Amino acid sequence: MSVILEAKALQFGYAAGKPFASSFDFALESGEVVALMGENGCGKSTLLKTFAGMLKPLGGHVTIADRDVHDREKGYTLLELSKQVTLMRMNMEAPDRMTVQEFVSLGRTPYAGVLDGRSAEDEAIIEQSMNLLDVQKYATRPVCELSDGERTRVYLAEAIAQSVNVFLLDEPNAFLDIPRSHALFRTLRSLAASRGMGIVVSTHSVEYALRYADRIMVIDGGELKVSAAGEAEASGILDWARAD
Repeated sequence: MSVILEAKALQFGYAAGKPFASSFDFALESGEVVALMGENGCGKSTLLKTFAGMLKPLGGHVTIADRDVHDREKGYTLLELSKQVTLMRMNMEAPDRMTVQEFVSLGRTPYAGVLDGRSAEDEAIIEQSMNLLDVQKYATRPVCELSDGERTRVYLAEAIAQSVNVFLLDEPNAFLDIPRSHALFRTLRSLAASRGMGIVVSTHSVEYALRYADRIMVIDGGELKVSAAGEAEASGILDWARAD
């Protein structure tokens, strides 16, 4: 495995406030799934936005393939960055009147040619992504008419169609039932292994994190802590989730 995304002396948060955690180093490797955990309001979504290049860090920097994700002159342009990383968020508003097929096709926008044309390769990737998430049967239905769980799978299909190296997900199983949640995490494991993607997924489920992630990252008490999933309980980084 090789490092895809790297954070050095990173401090993340918003300019008007203090950082969510003290500065830290982190390296995401190809082929691995990292579960991001912590209490509500601890900064999980903010960290994912920072990794994605959507929010500038308060200190330090983030690179993907050794290029800065926030520097538009010496690092990535927005178009280049969209081919490297994507962030899937569940609070995204469902597009009005857009069908599932049309929405998943948006994942190929960074690769579109003149007049936003789609190649045969694009169409094949779109179909593959829809089949992978079992949403082909909804192809002609408006996204806004789907249930929350169905919409989650459509959003995931669109993100997969983008064919990025770094895949960030913000509580993707929030609206999924238990069987679909397990299926989602199995899909993430398969994607990481088969495509060499680096995946960071925020979740409140300790069970899913321990079962499907290679490592667990926790924001707790103003610190960011990382442990191998198999050592997470013994290391104490999951103590924040205890009921007692």
